[in-house]
Formats: sequence, structure tokens, C-alpha cells
Amino acid sequence: MPISAIPASLSYADADTRLGGALSAVFEGAGASPGYDEVLFFDGDLTLDGDFLNAVNELHGGDVELVVVTGDLKVNGPIALYEDRPGLYVGGHTQAETLEGGEAEIYIHDGAFTHLVYGWYNHGSLRTGTVDTPWVIDYDHAMDVYAPGGRWVNNYDDDEDADFAVGDSIVEAFVPEVVDAEDRCLDVDEFLNRLQAGLPVLRSGVQTTAESASDGVVGARLAE
Repeated sequence: MPISAIPASLSYADADTRLGGALSAVFEGAGASPGYDEVLFFDGDLTLDGDFLNAVNELHGGDVELVVVTGDLKVNGPIALYEDRPGLYVGGHTQAETLEGGEAEIYIHDGAFTHLVYGWYNHGSLRTGTVDTPWVIDYDHAMDVYAPGGRWVNNYDDDEDADFAVGDSIVEAFVPEVVDAEDRCLDVDEFLNRLQAGLPVLRSGVQTTAESASDGVVGARLAE
């Protein structure tokens, strides 16, 4: 397993001090809910193979409450944190196949995610700097994600600000294989499976409003 930073087990207070208060600025921290006592602290860049959580558990040999990487994090696989532990903080650039959050607190700076960023349910939070990813999917989650090149899907309710949202917007835009016909939303597992297989998820010719407007501008310029 490639690894360039050696992990240390620190108290939350010690880890926060070493980062100049960066943890307490973004996490609820010790003494609050969810609260963290122990931090698995990587001082420097970190590269892991396979699923992020499996790799971290293999390194640590036990339950992890909060993972901190002070440098860049590269994961040759997904980052999928659906339980409340561990949380994740990355001080540098994060690269992985996916960034998926559920009950955990996740805070990263800039990053790149091959397939998607996904926030599930109304516990936990997922916050990023500028990230490069084709899809951002929100299911009633506390998300603060800036993905200027990505398409945004509200997979929980109707949302005029999203590119696609629950109901006709999703049913009419996406191929049937990735749509839950009963709830009229995306089946995210099937959606991700098709992305990983290199198969289309949108019906032929479907574009967002912004993409359509962009094509119109290009066409007008060519006509000139």
C-alpha cells in the first residue's frame, strides 16, 4: 500500500493546535456532538490504494474518529463515509474516484473526483473548496460544494436552482437504467455503476440550461 505520510494518533486538541485552529473552525469538535477524542493525523501527503475507509482501517487497526491529512490526499478508489465516524479533513488537494458523505463531517479544500460528489441524508456535512467533478448529487444533505464544471442534481425534492431535480426533470433527462421509477429520482448506485462502466447516464441530446445557452453563444459567434 503506497503511503508517504506516517500516521500519528493525537488528541483533537493537539491536532487542532498543530493546524492553528483549522479543525475547530470547521468541525464541531471535542465536547460537542458528534465530538472527537482521537485523531488519526497524517502530516504531509498521503496516497492510498482502494477504498479509502478500508485502507485507513487497515493502517490504524481499529476504529477511527477523525482523519486529518495536512497535505494532499490521493485515493486510487472511492472516498465513501456514510457513518458518523470517521470524519475527514484535508488541508491540500484531494483526488479520488468519488467523494461520498452521509453522517460524517467532511471538509476538504480543492480536489478532483472522477465520477461524482454525493451527499446523502440530513446528518453530517460535506464542504469543499473548488472541485473538478462531472456530477454533484444532493439528497437532503448539508452541502457546501463548489464545482463550477459539474451538473447539480437535487435527488430529494424539486429545486429550480439545480440542473436536474426529483420528478419530470430526472425522469425525462436520464436513461431508465439509472432512474427509480417509483420515487422519480436517481438510483445512485446504478448511476455510479454506469459511470464506472463508461456508459451514458443522460438521454441523447439532453443538456442543462447553462449548456444550452453556452452552445447558443458559440453558434452565434460561428455565424458571425
